Amino acid sequence: MNLFRMAWRYLWGRKLVTILTLTGIALGSALICSVLTLHRESESGLLHESSQFDMIVGAKGSPLQIVLSSVYHLDIPTGNIPYSRYEALLKDRRVASAIPIGLGDNYRGFRIVGTDPRLFELKDHYDNSRLLLHVGSGRLFQDDFETVIGSTVARQTGLKLGDTFVGTHGVAVTAGSSEHTNFPYKVVGILADSGTSTDNAVYTTLPSVWRIHDDESAIHARMAGADVNPNQDREVTAVLVRLRVIGLRFMMVPEIQKKTESMAAVPVEEMLRLYKQLLEPMQNVLLAVAGLVVIVSALSITATLYQSAERRRRDLAVMRALGAHPTEIFTLVVMEGLLLTLLGLAAGWLLGHGGLAVASPYLRDSFGVSMAAWTTDPIEWKAFGTVAGCGVLAGLLPAILAYRREPVNDLSAP
Repeated sequence: MNLFRMAWRYLWGRKLVTILTLTGIALGSALICSVLTLHRESESGLLHESSQFDMIVGAKGSPLQIVLSSVYHLDIPTGNIPYSRYEALLKDRRVASAIPIGLGDNYRGFRIVGTDPRLFELKDHYDNSRLLLHVGSGRLFQDDFETVIGSTVARQTGLKLGDTFVGTHGVAVTAGSSEHTNFPYKVVGILADSGTSTDNAVYTTLPSVWRIHDDESAIHARMAGADVNPNQDREVTAVLVRLRVIGLRFMMVPEIQKKTESMAAVPVEEMLRLYKQLLEPMQNVLLAVAGLVVIVSALSITATLYQSAERRRRDLAVMRALGAHPTEIFTLVVMEGLLLTLLGLAAGWLLGHGGLAVASPYLRDSFGVSMAAWTTDPIEWKAFGTVAGCGVLAGLLPAILAYRREPVNDLSAP
């Protein structure tokens, strides 16, 4: 007696009920896959990118705002700090590297970041064999108004090596923003695709940003009848700092806060705080919803198998009369529940990971989040094992009833 074949035929003998039950399990499983994969990839992405710098020094305000605007290019900067603050950090023996950045303009929503070429010499904190920013084609900027653009910028704007463009005032697209038509930028390099926020930025020299805004300030000053000061103090938006010993940040952060006009933020701490307060609760809610979907599906399996066993009372009684052991009847019913669950899990895995694979380019271009959509980690396998266990439990009640039923009464029933 081939119990597997019998269970398979019984399932597809009631296609509509089977398909509806499978759909419920698949949707719950797909949601579990998606949430766990997004949890893994977002957490590793946040830790990887936020750990590249030990401190970010910027204008006083929200430390999270400093990190989001300087590292992820997602928020409005808290303001500017004197260039002398950057020079002081550069001379500090505790500092291994200090990279200034200047923000203020954008191109089609992508931020134009004035910085120092030494940013492109930094190694990845997690892999010292590769650069943090790698120019995939072309070369690094050398003169003012030469730019290296991120891969997403190139993809979405169509900019190529040798193309020119003009920036728009402001770090985000707003109605009525003026274009700096007198200062066209030229694309001399395109970054290799990294799946991080660097793909969404345009990099140029810091003096390029200064010259544009010096010109704008001079125009406004002349219109107001004021004197133009060509030697006005230079400013930067923030300074990206790596320390010789990472533990020094616990001393330097309060020191900068108390003794200077600036403040320091620790990127990894701010992103972990954001993750714990906002992202993790949202993911837990989605997991709870997925769990409810699975529970409802398990109850559906129980109801389906019970009704099926009731409709097949005479068939099961004939099997018993022909010599089938009660254990075989029990196994047959449990196997139906397990088959339903495994089919639903397989469909859910394909749906969840396939959906993430389709959405991956959008997530990469919009949020700088790159993911291995088809990777299944141990936590996901454990979750699937739990769902499979629910499927087995769902089949136990109808299986026990079928096991305990006497065939004589069912054979004599009309």
